[in-house]
Amino acid sequence: MGKDIKLLITTILVSVLLLTSSNAELNVKVIISVGEEIITNHDLDREINYLNVITVGQIKKIDVQESKKIAIDSLINDKIKIAALSNYDNIIINDEVLNNQIIKSSQDIGFRKIEDFITFLKFSEYELDEFKEKILLELKWNQLVYQFYKNQIVIDKEKIDKK
Repeated sequence: MGKDIKLLITTILVSVLLLTSSNAELNVKVIISVGEEIITNHDLDREINYLNVITVGQIKKIDVQESKKIAIDSLINDKIKIAALSNYDNIIINDEVLNNQIIKSSQDIGFRKIEDFITFLKFSEYELDEFKEKILLELKWNQLVYQFYKNQIVIDKEKIDKK
C-alpha cells in the first residue's frame, strides 16, 4: 500500500510538471524576426531584466511601452552583431579580459565588490552567465570594429600633450 501511494504521488507530480512546462511553452510568442533569427516575448523579458540590471532599476521608472521599445531595439542590435560576428571565427576574447570587463561593468554600475554585484543579479532574477554573454558580445563586436578601422586611426601625440 505504501508503494501505491508513492507511485500515485510520483505520477501526480510528473503530470503537474509536464502540464506546467507545456503550458509555459505555449506562452512563448515571436515578436519580431531579424534576418533568420527571431525575438520572442521571453527574450524581451530577459532584455528588460538586463536593462534593469545595467541601469540599476531605472528602466522600471519609464513607460512600459517605451522600455519595451528600448529592449526590442537592443535585441535587434544584438542579433545584427551576432550575425555579423558569425563570419569571423578569429575573434577570441580570453577569460581574463572578459572577467576584467565584468568587474569594470559592475563598478560602472556602482558596485565596489563583484560579490555584491552577483548578489544584485540574483535579486534581479538575472543570471551571471547571461550577463557574461552580453559582455562577451560587446567585446567581440568592439574587436571586430577595431579590426576594420585600426588602419584609419591616427593618433597625434602633440595634440594630446597640448590638451
